[in-house]
Amino acid sequence: MKAIKVLAPAKINLFLELINRRPDGYHNLITIMQEIDLYDEISFEINSTGDIVLTSSNKDLACDESNLIYKACKKIKERFSISAGFNIFLQKNIPMGAGLGGGSSDAASAIKALVKLFDIKCSKSILAEIASKLGADTAFFLTGHTALCEGIGEIVTPLNCMGHLSFVLVNPNYSIATADIFKTVKFPLTTTDRFHKIRSALTGPLTKDIISKMLFNRLEEFVLPYHPEIVK
Repeated sequence: MKAIKVLAPAKINLFLELINRRPDGYHNLITIMQEIDLYDEISFEINSTGDIVLTSSNKDLACDESNLIYKACKKIKERFSISAGFNIFLQKNIPMGAGLGGGSSDAASAIKALVKLFDIKCSKSILAEIASKLGADTAFFLTGHTALCEGIGEIVTPLNCMGHLSFVLVNPNYSIATADIFKTVKFPLTTTDRFHKIRSALTGPLTKDIISKMLFNRLEEFVLPYHPEIVK
């Protein structure tokens, strides 16, 4: 196999609660993530130069060593002593800075693509270890579907969602950096009991009315005061 093309799905958070701020500046959280059928498309082709060459349909996206796809490929090359390089093209369809996890998904898809491309034999825990160093959401995308994520997002427990959920995504055409949102978070926070309710609801008969009443994202209260048009 000399080339491969993969789809990198977006995600939404059905539930997200912050637990505390860690000494390293990150936040412990508990969230239920749901993979959705909006995808970036990534093509990989082996080259003999040993270089990682990344291009994208989105000219505003950095394609250098700061890009998560580049970082993922570099870590796989180093971890498994791969001398070959890759020509990579990213068809960017997931909006950036929209909380949909596009960058993390791209990184996870790059890991999975190279594992398949080079027939790498290793445990899921090794891939999860690599993914966790690329971003808090990256580990989720190795599993996908519906999952409970804890810690900073790197502890992933798959959930069996018993029904089909449909969502409408509305993009306001501007991005909000997640790091900037977390800088505004203040503790203590009010408590909510929605987590156990929505987790139980996902494993039973689903209706949009039940789920819509249980959706919760703590970060909303730190975003909406600055962007009230989102509520309208």
